Amino acid sequence: MSEKEVESKSQDAALNTAEGSSDGITEVYIDPVKEAKMMRKFDFYCIGMMGLFYLMANLDRSNIGNANTAGMPDDIGLTGNQFGTATSLLFATYVTIETPVAVLLKIIGPKYLLTFIAFAWGCVTLGMGFIENWKALYACRLLLGFFEAGLIPCIDVYIGLVYKKRERGKRSATIFAFSAISSAFGGILAFGLTQIKGPGDFQGWRWLFIVEAILTIVIVPLFFFIFPQEPREAWFLTPEEKEMVCARYANDPHWGIDEEFKWSSCLSIFVDPKFYAFVVFQFSVDISLYGFTTFLPAIITGMGYTSVHANLMTVPIYIWGLLWFCFVAWMSDRQTRGYWIGGPLLCLVIGYAILISVDSIGARYFACFIVVMGIYPTTGMSLMWLNDNVAQHFKRATMIGATLTCANTAGVAVGQVFTTQSKPRYIKGLSISLGLAVLAGVMVVSLIVGMNMANKRRDTKIQAALAAGTPLPDEPERGDMNVYFRYST
Repeated sequence: MSEKEVESKSQDAALNTAEGSSDGITEVYIDPVKEAKMMRKFDFYCIGMMGLFYLMANLDRSNIGNANTAGMPDDIGLTGNQFGTATSLLFATYVTIETPVAVLLKIIGPKYLLTFIAFAWGCVTLGMGFIENWKALYACRLLLGFFEAGLIPCIDVYIGLVYKKRERGKRSATIFAFSAISSAFGGILAFGLTQIKGPGDFQGWRWLFIVEAILTIVIVPLFFFIFPQEPREAWFLTPEEKEMVCARYANDPHWGIDEEFKWSSCLSIFVDPKFYAFVVFQFSVDISLYGFTTFLPAIITGMGYTSVHANLMTVPIYIWGLLWFCFVAWMSDRQTRGYWIGGPLLCLVIGYAILISVDSIGARYFACFIVVMGIYPTTGMSLMWLNDNVAQHFKRATMIGATLTCANTAGVAVGQVFTTQSKPRYIKGLSISLGLAVLAGVMVVSLIVGMNMANKRRDTKIQAALAAGTPLPDEPERGDMNVYFRYST
């Protein structure tokens, strides 16, 4: 390409001037108005489509809670804690492939990977409508966990692949908004579908699985034809916008968009202390996410409401949780993210304390609104915080996948701490969730303090080198171990 052609493309892309970055690297200027317009296209076509999958995955995974209150245990002959075991079994396979799928996202491509897993879990959910005993229930839950496992790590890795630090919180909130919508919509849908009385023993809870499975399968071809395979070549971008995407990556070499796969990049997470802190944090809050959302209908039933009304009364709780999470995500993109993750943990502690200690039905229902204020910001924003603080693609993808793999073992534990024997108030499960919320707070404080200390050490090192007349070289290939990389607290 000639020099004149390069200059022309640069002008067309509104990349007209250069400015120096803090570490001395020249950055290409990008028109912020045009950039925002371009990213809204990614929001619509990418975040929107992944959000629909996330909505359906949450419905297909958590509808077992609605089926539990609609007669499924009696119809298929569940005894003892077989329902709790079925809840746990999903995560037995779920946690096994999250890490490899996160790494494979860039290698295979998100379009093909996500299309396959969504179609597969939709078929499994369809099969749930025809189960006759605990063996079939166990088998379906194991398969559902296996295929759904790739969705969350792929979404989180993709957000980190396409969006800047200051853009990720809002997108994460949007994705989790689909989760909250699914929880609210799931209650309404469950209310309607569980009223259907089919021929023979084909009861309403069966229609719940069948209808939700069909909705998932219908979305699959739509996703395949809309979702781009590579962000720099997305079909919905103009030539000017494609140049802007390339400039965004060029301005931040820590992004690692063109990084080649190396085992050393993946294995480096095990010598990084923040990996272990994020794992402990994520496990602690995932107990609340899986326990509370799965057993909320049963918790409300334990307040004296019928199963039908219990499903409906979950709706305002999730709507409030969605509104609060959107506010927290918006604020975290503008301020220090860690504090906006740590703060909602107080809501978890307060809400659980009320649910455990108070007998008043009204107070306990109000406590559910407080608890949900802590669940979505902590579980949704933590992986964006991790995204912000790990450089280069494959280390970032591996750490996201491995964190989810370890943390989602919480799903296995949930069925054992929220046991059938402890219903209707589930004091044991709520008490464990409260204790783990406190532990999560300790991890947040540790991460904030540790990251601030690392930034100060690097600043001191850079200044000392400048004073000695031997400036330190910029080494973006070292990822977040590069002296010029700054942690975002």
